[in-house]
Amino acid sequence: MPEINRPKKRRVPDSIDGMVVPRKSPVSTPKYYQSSTTRVPGPRKPIPTQVNRRRPHLSEPDLKPTETDKPVTEIGDFTGLSMQDVNADFIPNRKGNDKKRKKNKKDNRKRRHFWKNRSKKFKAFVIILLILIGLGGFLGARIYSFFNSVFGRNVGNGTSAALSDKPDPKNFKTEGDGNFNVLLLGRGGTENEAPDLTDTIVIASINIQDQTASLLSIPRDTWVNVNGDTMKINAAYSSAKQQASYQGKSKEEAENVGISTAISTVRNVAGVPIHKYVLSDYKAFRDVVNALGGVNVNVTTPIIDRFTGWTFQAGPQTMNGDRALQYARTRQGSARGDFDRNENQRKLLVAIRQKAMSTGIVANPVKLNNLANAVQKNIRTDLTIDEARTLFNKTKNLSDSNIKSLDLAKPDAPLITTGNIGGQSIVRPVAGLFDYTKIRAYARTNMIDPFLKKEAPTVAIYNGSGRSGLATSVGDILSGYGYKVVIKESSKEPQQQTLVVKKTQESKPFTERFLSVRFSTPITADLPNTVLPNTPNTATASSGTAPPTADFIIVLGSDFKIPNGPTW
Repeated sequence: MPEINRPKKRRVPDSIDGMVVPRKSPVSTPKYYQSSTTRVPGPRKPIPTQVNRRRPHLSEPDLKPTETDKPVTEIGDFTGLSMQDVNADFIPNRKGNDKKRKKNKKDNRKRRHFWKNRSKKFKAFVIILLILIGLGGFLGARIYSFFNSVFGRNVGNGTSAALSDKPDPKNFKTEGDGNFNVLLLGRGGTENEAPDLTDTIVIASINIQDQTASLLSIPRDTWVNVNGDTMKINAAYSSAKQQASYQGKSKEEAENVGISTAISTVRNVAGVPIHKYVLSDYKAFRDVVNALGGVNVNVTTPIIDRFTGWTFQAGPQTMNGDRALQYARTRQGSARGDFDRNENQRKLLVAIRQKAMSTGIVANPVKLNNLANAVQKNIRTDLTIDEARTLFNKTKNLSDSNIKSLDLAKPDAPLITTGNIGGQSIVRPVAGLFDYTKIRAYARTNMIDPFLKKEAPTVAIYNGSGRSGLATSVGDILSGYGYKVVIKESSKEPQQQTLVVKKTQESKPFTERFLSVRFSTPITADLPNTVLPNTPNTATASSGTAPPTADFIIVLGSDFKIPNGPTW
């Protein structure tokens, strides 16, 4: 608008907006409201009735509606109608909705008022708390999924009576059940040409009572007999799983068959009970090490593996997942080949445990989630969640110096050696093919049952079977388990029945349980007069001392035969 046409602002006190021009005289009434005559006060005249064009008969005053005529209902007039006549969905509860709407508005105003008047610190605290709650829910679901996919994959191989706070001897089957023995199996997985060959076989025996542990490696080339077929021990799992798959079993069932076969095969070689297992592959091992932030390993001698190109300098060093996996697999650049590789694997197991305990991974949600991601699809075990938690709580104070590494190929006293069968290199016992007697004794001696060790029973063995050397053989087996055998002699007269006689008055419930199961006879207190010789043995007679007394006397009758199996 041009400047000249713009109305001039004039401030008027009585004006609302200050822009109305004050009038000098009142506005006159419009002509169409003006009356030519002055209205006389009094009642107004009635307005004449307008003719209803649609119903002209109603316009006449003398015509009245008949009974057939229905009254015209106004729109929205529901007078006289019930709720059955009108659909309740189309009748809004205005009063109730208005109250609810007002209440919601009032609540919203209160919330906005409350949040608006809070300090920045309070708002930041609430936001962070909500984020943590959300992450906690995610982590809880993540860990739940991890636990259910990894733990509790039982194959029925044993029990965990040693984890109980009050172990009951009735739950123990053989010497060694007082320890908690876990078989660790490492296979190649999808990253290897032979994914199911278990090149890593380690028995971890944990003595919870004494807070000690032992690690025993079984070389992967050990020649064994598996269900009538001879093969390397690293193929026991693979062959059994493959055969089960051919028989129409599911993947889960075939894996269970393979694990059960591997456990029984290892148990037959080592002669110690296997209570639980852990099966892992290369990827899980590498990812676990990375999730821990690497592990610290002391390489004793330099390694130059010309076959793979892997080299390791001597001395302490931190290895990530890839380097740790290479260190666990290399054998071409070591003096003892596969035997040195087994030792390296035991070192890595100790290093992983040490790093996991020192970093507090259980209390760190991020690291725990990374660990779950690492192992969820590449590891399985029959440890339950409760057993894993109990084992962690009972061994968290176990010192690394109390973890003993057992070597079957020690240079000064080797129990195994290499050989060749059918053109392939194998590992066999020094005592002979399939003769695991000394290997079992070595494993049992270093994994003595803690409850048997605490009771320290002395045993006297008398051979009444008529078979020469039986008392010595049985005595050597019992010595390997931790019994103190003081006498190994022939009985005074032949005996028909095998007996176990308790002579001590002390309570030795675990020893009684083990001997009763081993010789398949109840413990008795009656010793026949035809058992003990009239004269003491030559050693005690020449020394002039009285024959030693024993807590238990074992009489081997003609019904006794040394069973074949891992417990003998």
